Amino acid sequence: MNRFLSTTALSFFIISFFFSEALAQAPATPLLSPPASITQVVGISEVSVKYSRPSVRGRVIFGGLVPYGEVWRTGANNNTTISFTNEATVGNSKIPAGTYGLFTIPGEKEWTVIFSKDNANWGAFSYKMENDAARFTVKPEKIQPTEQLTFNFETVDENKTRFTIAWSDVKIGFDIAFNTHQNVLDKLKNDVSWAAPVRGAEYLLKSGKDLDLAMKYADIALSIDENYNTLKVKAQLLVKTGDKKGAITLMEKAVAKGAQMKNPPFDFEDMKKLLEEWKK
Repeated sequence: MNRFLSTTALSFFIISFFFSEALAQAPATPLLSPPASITQVVGISEVSVKYSRPSVRGRVIFGGLVPYGEVWRTGANNNTTISFTNEATVGNSKIPAGTYGLFTIPGEKEWTVIFSKDNANWGAFSYKMENDAARFTVKPEKIQPTEQLTFNFETVDENKTRFTIAWSDVKIGFDIAFNTHQNVLDKLKNDVSWAAPVRGAEYLLKSGKDLDLAMKYADIALSIDENYNTLKVKAQLLVKTGDKKGAITLMEKAVAKGAQMKNPPFDFEDMKKLLEEWKK
């Protein structure tokens, strides 16, 4: 009996593996539920959905083929996945950038939408509630019959998109939102480095020449990122220009940030001593 079960399980695994591999490529023969994907850019964030598109083919779908009150893969074959390139808000939950399994629990008057951390399952057979990243409810609406399962981004602006799922005579929808302003600031911070201007400011500081230019470089570096290096250089420049009070304030910030670093900067003790000398 155990041998039979083991053989059956192995066979199922092999079939599932090869079928999944086939779906990852263009199929050799037409599929009843062909794979599809849609992508939408929201601000500077991208939303991508991969799913399979079953057809009605004369069947009763919701409350029939897809039972009410049970977790559905929201498609066919492998579970549907949805990916975000930045943190997104769905329902009232913020979820990190990444790829999630998109499950639903259909109901006559209310649907539950689930974003699961499990994103590589076959169907919904191994769905686990404890792996939910977000769960919320939406109201279904009646529509004109739609033969194939259809996902759509109905509206979009720079901060959110309205995502809809329609099949048979039912449609649901919900917003996917992003903090585009913060995402732009974060991207600029990553794309524009503070390192080059602070190196220029430090070079001029040590040379004792063009201190006005050095101050401009230091200000640019600080505007990009207020960290140990940018603060300590600006503080030393302020002392050079006679603003000891301002220098002490900035060096105190630099020392505080240096103390929080996992590996203290190589000149950390020197900066602490310099700060004490300024305070005398």
